[in-house]
Amino acid sequence: MAIFQSDHVKGIKDVPYPAVAGMVCAARFAMSVPANFALNDIFELAVIPAGCRVVDIVAFDCDDLDSNGTPTLSLDVGIMSGEAGDPNQSRTCGAEFVAGATIGRTGGVVEPSIVTAFRTGRANIQRAIGVKVAAAAATPQAGTIGLTVLYAAE
Repeated sequence: MAIFQSDHVKGIKDVPYPAVAGMVCAARFAMSVPANFALNDIFELAVIPAGCRVVDIVAFDCDDLDSNGTPTLSLDVGIMSGEAGDPNQSRTCGAEFVAGATIGRTGGVVEPSIVTAFRTGRANIQRAIGVKVAAAAATPQAGTIGLTVLYAAE
């Protein structure tokens, strides 16, 4: 298992912070996925600033990452353990927002359909939203994934 980090997670790109409590920020996060990804790999994609909670995931979008004629790829989208950017490779990724998405088989967009997506709490640390390879691709190929996140300070 490997963890691949986006430019936002690495601190190369800034993450906006709400100006006042209750204010909602929208941020778009995207990253390239290498062709050598494997089962249980995690793409640490988005950052939830400290003191904020996710209000909504507008869309999770993904290129075709499995070029096989009978694709098998599925992806989970959720909050990662630990602090965003932590290099510890034993961190985990939940499925609070999307579980078992098959959009990586042909490319597409999906919105959250799990109640936990709308019930995340705030934390005192900067957290990350990850995309986990829940079922391996039959023939992995490179592409791009993206996530548009709405979050608010509390």
